[in-house]
Order: sequence, then C-alpha cells, then structure tokens
Amino acid sequence: MAVACGDGFTIVVTEQGDAWACGTNEDGQLGLGDNALRLLPSHVGGHEVFAGEALVMISAGSNHTAGVTTDGALWSWGHGFSGQLGHGDREPRQRPERLGREMFGGSPAVMVGCGNSHMLVLTVMGFVWSCGEGGLGRLGHGDETDQLVLMLVAAERFGGGQIVMVAAGGFHSVALGEKGRVWTWGHGGQGQLGHNDEQNRLIPTLLTGEALGGSAAVLVASGRLHTVVVMIDGTLWAWGNGHYGQLGLGDTEDRLVPVRVVVEEEFGGSPVLMAACGDRHTLAVTKAGILLSWGEGCDGALGHNDENDRLVPTQVEVQHFGHLKIVSAAAGVTHSAAVTEHGCLYTWGRGTYVDEAEDDQDDQDDQDDQDDQDDQDDQDDQEENEVPFGHGHVGGETKLVPTRVAPALLQGARVGRCHGLLPLHALAFAMGNHSRLGRAAQTAPAAADNDKDCEYVLMPGELVQRIVEACGAWPEGRAGELVGLVRLLGSGMIDKWGST
Repeated sequence: MAVACGDGFTIVVTEQGDAWACGTNEDGQLGLGDNALRLLPSHVGGHEVFAGEALVMISAGSNHTAGVTTDGALWSWGHGFSGQLGHGDREPRQRPERLGREMFGGSPAVMVGCGNSHMLVLTVMGFVWSCGEGGLGRLGHGDETDQLVLMLVAAERFGGGQIVMVAAGGFHSVALGEKGRVWTWGHGGQGQLGHNDEQNRLIPTLLTGEALGGSAAVLVASGRLHTVVVMIDGTLWAWGNGHYGQLGLGDTEDRLVPVRVVVEEEFGGSPVLMAACGDRHTLAVTKAGILLSWGEGCDGALGHNDENDRLVPTQVEVQHFGHLKIVSAAAGVTHSAAVTEHGCLYTWGRGTYVDEAEDDQDDQDDQDDQDDQDDQDDQDDQEENEVPFGHGHVGGETKLVPTRVAPALLQGARVGRCHGLLPLHALAFAMGNHSRLGRAAQTAPAAADNDKDCEYVLMPGELVQRIVEACGAWPEGRAGELVGLVRLLGSGMIDKWGST
C-alpha cells in the first residue's frame, strides 16, 4: 500500500521508495531502532536501510509492519510474539530485518498483508505463504499451530491457480485468484468468511461464483471482522460483522454471505476503484477520486467532522483535500489516511497525546502541585507540539476531518510509488522524450508564423493521449501487473487495463 495504518501508527512509502512512520511505537513497529513515540513523521529509510533497494509497498498489522522491496525481498519489524515477523522466533524487531527470496523457494515476494498477529506473503509465481498465530485457522495450513517462519499454503487449496492478491484481517485471511475468484479462511464467527455460516475454516475455501453475482473481483480487503471486495465492474460487496454499520448496508446486522453495497447517489455513478477496512469502519475510493467512509465514527475516524457512526457510504467533503482527487486510502483502528493524486498525505481520527510521549517534559507534566501558570505553560507547550504534525492519529487532539501532513515533514517527498504527471508537464515530457514528437518539435513553425497551425495540434490525438498516459510512474516488475495491488499503490486512475 502507499499508506498503511496500524493500531495508533501510520507508515507511508514515498515515490523514491523510502518509508516514513509516526505514532505509537512500543513494539518497535515504526522501525526506527527504539520504542519511542513519534509525534512527527520520522524517516525509517530507503535504499541505505533496505539493502540498496527501494520499497514497493508497505502493510501494517496491529503492532507490526512489513514491506516488499524491488528485489523481491520481504522486510518485517515490530511485535513478534506470535511469530508474525517470520524470522523463526518470537522476538520483536526495532528495525526492518530482511527475509530474502530464498525463504519463498527462490521466488521473489510481490505483496505482503499484515493481520492482528499473522502475515501473508504473495510471490511472483502466485503462491501464498503465511506465518504467525495459527489460532482459528487463519494461516490456512489445516491446523491452528503457530508458524514462526513463512510456510507455503498448498497451491491445490486454491485449485492450482495463481493468486494475485492477499488481505489479512484481524483473525481471518482472504486471497484473490487470477480469474477473479475469492478464497477465505480463518475465523468465521461473524460471517466474515462469506460461506453462509459462522464456522471457522482451517484451509482456504472458495466462495461460490453466485456469491458475488457471477462477476470477477479485482481487489479484496479485510478488517477485524468484516470483508469487502471490489468487482471488475466497479461494484462493492461486503459481508461479516456489521454492528457499527461497517458493511454500508444501512443497518447494523451481520451478513453471512456477500451483499452488494448499493448507494448510487453516494458513489455518484462512478465505479469503486479501491477499498480499505479498519477495525470497525470502511473506506472506498471511486474512479472520480471521491473518498467515502462508513462504520464506526468514534474519534472522528470517518472524517465527517463528528463522531457519529454511518450506516451507508458517505462522501468525505472534497474541500478537506483541497478539492484534489484521492487515489488511495488506509484505515486503522480509530484513524484513517488518504493520498491524493499528487502524493499529498491526509490523516484524521484519534490522536496520541503529547503527555504520553517519553520526553523531557514528562516530569513537569506529572507534578500535582503545579500552579495555574504552570498548567497554562504546559497547555501552550502541548499546542506547540500539536501544530507541526497536528494530523490524524498523532500530535495530540482528535482530528474530525482530514488534515494535510505538511510536505516539509516528509522533506517534500510525494507519497506512493505511482503518480501521473500534470497534463501539461506530461505533454512537455513526452515531447522531449518521444522521437515522433521530438521530430515535430524540430520542425515546428516559429511563433511569429501565424499563418500555419502548430505541429503539435496536428498530432493524432490518440497518439498524444497514449504518450501522456505513459508518463505516469508505474510499479516495477510483476507488481505492475497486479490490478488490486496497483490500486492500493495509488495508480488505479492511470488506467492500464480499461476495466473501469
């Protein structure tokens, strides 16, 4: 993902393949070499940290993190008590630690998904590997045994076909096949597996074709106890726990089978591009760049300037994003994040208060005999600390609406590995790099020759459009061929497939 939200922390991947993190860090989940809370984004690192490679994507569990680099290696860090880091022990890691492709039978990793206490890895060959807590069958190995190293989920359990996307929920797992079929396994107590019962599944179990209206899925996402799927036609389906309205179906009932989320007036006729699940809320991004949210609104996690639950998808006002289009979003426990088309980061929801940090002001804050002036000074100091970050889940107070993370806090880097250039910039780039347009530039008439049309105007529109679209950044290698992953990375609007 371009941005990932855990339990009280956020981590992003920049266009250069670096990682930045902030928030709670008691288990080292920020990857910064310590357990200190970060109120401002801190640079985890890039090529110099990840063995000379750039990060492709990132995923966050409750209190652990993992990422995949361009060479197909997996890196993991944070809480490891259940073996969810895959390093063969139950020890935490305060810094990213590498798991090379030799851990996956020589096949490079292309995607990772982190659940509460387990991890799923997808390789280039379309195989799924899992590790961590095995309770309730979430690892898919036919038992409930913890696995301290990544183990292959038998390919025959997916009908022998290739898997193209994985998602790790709180206590269950989801996989998407190359033909748009969906498998689920693990905890089924709220119907989140979609098999019309509340039974656990110890191995991947295929949803029937009729369960999703006979269409093909292109993206899967899972929360603590619910699951959503985006279909090739841009429709959204949801099932599982609905106690807070996180299914978007207008009520608080659980659903044991997938149900289509039908709120045409909210989606505005635009197909859904991607979706993300938090513990008890859900986000969706449409092709038009609109962000919608629903479910539990506690602490402002939905971004609607209140703490009310929403039972149906509700548009987050575009003015909060400077009227820019949203391309990717992430949902944590009680906070959320979104990335705009130009790589700007916005966060909102529950804050981590300054007085929770272990800093030089703790002793002063803990004094019971401070006078009123001291109390006022402390308040002023806290407000000063809130201002520089002041976004979403960290920096102090709860944020009820999306708030932009100042670009300077990320050293000006754009969030996400995938971006389209502004149209004028893209055209200029194309003219300088494409032979046909370059030749046209050499023969273009002088500005003073007003009797002739500009050569650029005479270029076939289809040619110009193709070149402009090709000027968008795209994920390297196999990652760029996986529709669901590309949508999570923020490149869905650069429509390579034309599916929506």
